[in-house]
Amino acid sequence: MSLFVYEAVDRRGRTQKGEIEADSERAVRSQLKNSGLMARYIEPARRTHAGSGESNLRKLDDTQTITFMQQLATLLSAGMPMAEALESIAESMETKRGRQLVSALRQQVLEGNALAAAMRHLGFDEVACNMVAAGEETGQLDAVTSRLSQVLEHGRELRQEVLSAVLYPVIVSGFGLLVMVFLLTVVVPQIAGVFARTGGDLPWLTTTIINVSHTLREHGLWLLGGLVLLVAGYRFAMRLPHIRRRRDMLLLNLPAIGGLLRKMETARYARTLGMLLGGGVPVLSALHIASQALLLEPVREAAIAARESMREGESLAERLRLSGYIPHLAIRLIAVGEQSGQLDAMLLRVADNFDAETSRSLKRLVTMLEPILVMLMAVMVGTLALAILLPIMEMNELVHR
Repeated sequence: MSLFVYEAVDRRGRTQKGEIEADSERAVRSQLKNSGLMARYIEPARRTHAGSGESNLRKLDDTQTITFMQQLATLLSAGMPMAEALESIAESMETKRGRQLVSALRQQVLEGNALAAAMRHLGFDEVACNMVAAGEETGQLDAVTSRLSQVLEHGRELRQEVLSAVLYPVIVSGFGLLVMVFLLTVVVPQIAGVFARTGGDLPWLTTTIINVSHTLREHGLWLLGGLVLLVAGYRFAMRLPHIRRRRDMLLLNLPAIGGLLRKMETARYARTLGMLLGGGVPVLSALHIASQALLLEPVREAAIAARESMREGESLAERLRLSGYIPHLAIRLIAVGEQSGQLDAMLLRVADNFDAETSRSLKRLVTMLEPILVMLMAVMVGTLALAILLPIMEMNELVHR
């Protein structure tokens, strides 16, 4: 019997990880099914013999990881042995951290560990590790690493595009918030002192603004501490699968944002799966790896269910259609790919299509947000100005009487 590691999901959507001794992967899957669990992945446990300092190595950043995969694909396709290729890449790394990490990879490979197991031990992305493992199993490691670098490059470009799109609204919002805090904590207290010396009743709007200003000045640190605790609590809650799933469901059902997220997940899934199939990775392994690339729990669960359906001989397109998370156009194209025997090429076409759709939707969303943010700032500053001007106008009326 062999030892297998697994990750599975129970009926409530909670993730469970563990180890099982069994004769085969099918036996492990059967045991998990009998326990009410749906397997996300199952693989033989691999032992590593890392040095004591390797666990403290920091991961490569996105650019370094892409460069590493590109160079590894080039050297392996040229026929260079793995250890020699890793040594060459380590020497070409521009940072000390990069050289140390690739050297640690080489050392583990020399000790007899698979590259995927060494990468997993040193903190590489799980999807990248699974893709490399599939390449090792099929003897297509050079092709898989080349395609992996393309997947990572597309992911980086998308993140940069999203960051560029949201940067302006974030800056505008942050600047507006700082202006309001300055006015409420510095300007309003001075004007409130003037109003207090003149006596008389103040308009309700002015009284409200003065009370808010007083609260910020007297309890600002407590409010800031509460905000920090709120953020920390949110981050902790997102570690719980059922909470994360509810958040993802909420996001997927939001107007505009939900549609954008569906397109992004569709493009990510289609590109990963298409490149894996084109690289010669077996269908079930490719489906498993592609499902792990998804970020939203409900969509990932739908992809896992599609893999199980294909294992039983059903259509990928039909199962994805039933999930309700994949756009209709993508389903149609995937169905055509299945019927024509060109699923990998059709999936890449789906990815290109929905990457372009994502870019257009993102630009439209930001275009809508910009005037809304400007109007919101105008309302906030205008309300503050009105609260200051109202008592002055009332005093002018009294003087003229």
